[in-house]
Amino acid sequence: MSTRTKICSAAMIAVGGALAVGSVRAQPQLERVEITGSAIRRIDAESALPVQILKKEDIARTGATSVTDLLQRLTYVQGSFNESAGVGGGAGGITTVSLHNLGDTRTLVLLNGHRMAQFGGQTLTGFAAAMDLNALPVAAIERIEILTDGASALYGADAIAGVVNFITRRNTDEGDVSVGLSFPRGGAREKRVSATKGFGSLEKDGFNVMLSLSHDERTRLDSVKRDFGNSAEVRFSHGGKNYRVQQVTAAAIPANAYHDNGTPADDSDDYLFNPYYVANGRCPDKTFLVSDFGDYCAFNFVGELEVYPARKRSSVLGSVNFKVGDQTPYVDWLYSESTMNSRIAPVPGTISIPAGSALHNTYLLPNGVVGDSEAYYRIFDLGNRTYEDKAKFFDFSAGSRGLLMGWDYNAFYAHSESKSVQNIAGLPGALAVSRVANSGLLDPFVGPGQQSPAGMAALNSINYKGYWDGGISKLDSVGVRASSELMTLPAGPLMLGAGVGFQRESFASRPSLYAQGRLADPVAGTLCDPSAPPGDPLECDQRFGDAAQSIPYTSSRNSYSAFGELIVPAAKGLEFITSLRHDRYDDFGKATTAKAGFQWRPNREVMVRGSVGTGFRAPTVPQIKAPRQNYGVTFDDYTCTPELQAIATSLGATCRPGPSQYDVIAAGNTELKPEKSRQRSVGIRFEPGRDVSLGADLWYVRVKNTIGQLTEQEVFANPDLYANSWTTRTETGTGNVYVAFLADNKNLGTDSLTGLDIDATGRMRLPFASLTSRVALTYMIREQRQLTPTGRKYSAIGGGDEALGVVTFRWLGSWANTFQHGNWAHTFTANFRSGYLDSTSTVEELDASGNPTGNYEDIRLPVKRHVTLDWQTQWNPRKDFVVTVGLLNVFDTKPPLSISSGGGNRGQQFGYDDRYYSSVGRTAYVNASYKF
Repeated sequence: MSTRTKICSAAMIAVGGALAVGSVRAQPQLERVEITGSAIRRIDAESALPVQILKKEDIARTGATSVTDLLQRLTYVQGSFNESAGVGGGAGGITTVSLHNLGDTRTLVLLNGHRMAQFGGQTLTGFAAAMDLNALPVAAIERIEILTDGASALYGADAIAGVVNFITRRNTDEGDVSVGLSFPRGGAREKRVSATKGFGSLEKDGFNVMLSLSHDERTRLDSVKRDFGNSAEVRFSHGGKNYRVQQVTAAAIPANAYHDNGTPADDSDDYLFNPYYVANGRCPDKTFLVSDFGDYCAFNFVGELEVYPARKRSSVLGSVNFKVGDQTPYVDWLYSESTMNSRIAPVPGTISIPAGSALHNTYLLPNGVVGDSEAYYRIFDLGNRTYEDKAKFFDFSAGSRGLLMGWDYNAFYAHSESKSVQNIAGLPGALAVSRVANSGLLDPFVGPGQQSPAGMAALNSINYKGYWDGGISKLDSVGVRASSELMTLPAGPLMLGAGVGFQRESFASRPSLYAQGRLADPVAGTLCDPSAPPGDPLECDQRFGDAAQSIPYTSSRNSYSAFGELIVPAAKGLEFITSLRHDRYDDFGKATTAKAGFQWRPNREVMVRGSVGTGFRAPTVPQIKAPRQNYGVTFDDYTCTPELQAIATSLGATCRPGPSQYDVIAAGNTELKPEKSRQRSVGIRFEPGRDVSLGADLWYVRVKNTIGQLTEQEVFANPDLYANSWTTRTETGTGNVYVAFLADNKNLGTDSLTGLDIDATGRMRLPFASLTSRVALTYMIREQRQLTPTGRKYSAIGGGDEALGVVTFRWLGSWANTFQHGNWAHTFTANFRSGYLDSTSTVEELDASGNPTGNYEDIRLPVKRHVTLDWQTQWNPRKDFVVTVGLLNVFDTKPPLSISSGGGNRGQQFGYDDRYYSSVGRTAYVNASYKF
């Protein structure tokens, strides 16, 4: 009779008692299972590689309502992308997972052991070239296996950071229905429902069918509901002084204007000003005064944000399994849809104001502006810019597993595809805006709601609403894996695993005609004439304030793989594992990678393990083959330095006036080299008794030829050093030629990271309950990253070097305590992360009354460590019914103050860093589940 092992005390709970990990004692006649990270089906036991296992019941104890919420709470997860950071319209609604801050593109996500298509909304820079976690329904997950050691011979040498394998429910005739609600303050409220039912038994009936349905919805959360993130002007104290820092955008309502200081031919003393401020002695509502490059009024765009977007998700998952002798043919499928709506401040942009025009004579000439000028305007009356991101995901796999001629095997075919669609509103064409302004119907110097009826009608007539951009990613794979005992050695069986596979991946970029810049009238859909002269009705229009000329393209590639793995029992308690993998790409040649490890058990209480290996990751298809195109604007505002002005002049362009965002141009690169990695790990587990378990794994990863882009902070700080990172862009609507940042794909250099994962578990019996206490920590020891192959080495640990634009936390940890008594279980979990140094920001000193002094300083603000407490209570009045209530972030701890504005993969929020902290705050939730 087969019996599974009992997971003993080596367990790590990352949040709310979730992560059952670890040391599993082998006993006679145990069921063989395939462990993530190994090709060989063997006794379900601790292996030479660190594999963390989260079971369904453990997931429920976290209070996490999605796969994303769950994974982002784990201590060894850093560098993931979340929905909040996507606010701003460029992320397509994706959420990802990154292990050990090595990146989501290096973290392989699997479903039942097979690969899935990358996100259909990925970009040519490699952003979002990962699996979208929104496609995976948490209700259908039986367990999650996480291999925190990379470059798996079984699943792929490109899994440099590790593997996250989602195992869905199967072979069950049980059913359950679950409902849940979450109640944060002010928004982001959720409701969810799921149902699962299985039919038949493989052993009794020879078949099993399982179907799972789930749906959830979340409301939006506006920035005005959070006092720590509702303004682009932040006041704070540091070092005994009071300061303010401003995130400036010159486009405002009423508009700011460019002042030529009465000398149109000489721009050395030009500045910005606001006619409303001059006339009224104060800035209008929704703006604040900026005294830099003149006195003008900056728009508080942060106050218009939705810091957490509204979302709807639905999924259906099915599994059919048959029993035919020793064979189990199967068919699995998953279909999911998600829709995310995010809204940000009304569109900003520049409008030309010719000398002698009615607007010039009314607002500018009386203020001393002699020549042509520009209005920096926020089209507030069109409403907020709205991005509706729809993602559809489909995964199908069919195959057979079982025992054949003494070999455990799994042969399969899988097809997976991800389709991304983005619809927009509130983003008119730049030429369309210019025409309305030139007609005299649009007045950029009046406040919200003060346009004439004719002006409003004209604005509404140019407001584009519809499809903007999208893409589709597909993956077809065929594979065969098998393992067997070759012979019995004195210390145990010699085991061999092997397999072969084929993959075809393709990607199609599908921008709209508007996104391609091929329309003369975006609303009417009128095609333009690229040769039409300026002012012609068929001149090609682009998006106001954020021009784009995306180029559609389709590309694909094939790859082949073969691998072998051998487990050799060398002596009692000591075994070695070796594996070899060969990959061949039709566009990148071939690569052979290897891995070797050991496991030593000197006694029942101690286990020591270690591994070394190599990895290989080819660039994504878009990173290689995408043509050069506009790629939005910089995160930060930058002031033109003499060095940047010299580069602009050499290119026949000019700098943008004042602190401004600059255009970004990106392109694929056919000369990219693949990334190559080396990894090492060593670990120990110690179990002095059934109720105590301790473990630690020390790991090291080195990635050569890293693929990415130079950070804008580094390039703008050193424009001469990166002279090849500049180009030009002609602004649609004004015809001005500005210098632009060229963020092309490059092989940057070498990344090296070293860290330590620690866990400890203890159990004890109290007079009134049993207590289980679990601690999990990840400590980042060392980090070195290069921006160029021969350049200096940077570290982002604790904020570290600002050139990287990201943060690597020194410590991430959790401490969970569960009290179990009768039908009740109470869990209290503390989650903590270390502080860091913020990026350098220029701040203005305030006097004792809070008034600006005009004195500016550059400071690096310490961002405080962050600790939150979660509470949950589960009540099981009967075996088939469970009610769970809880509070996440019990004390409503706010995100720590951060005054930097830029950084990779960051949203538009200000006052805190949305990449690392949630704005949701204290959240009450209730879940109920009934089994039948």
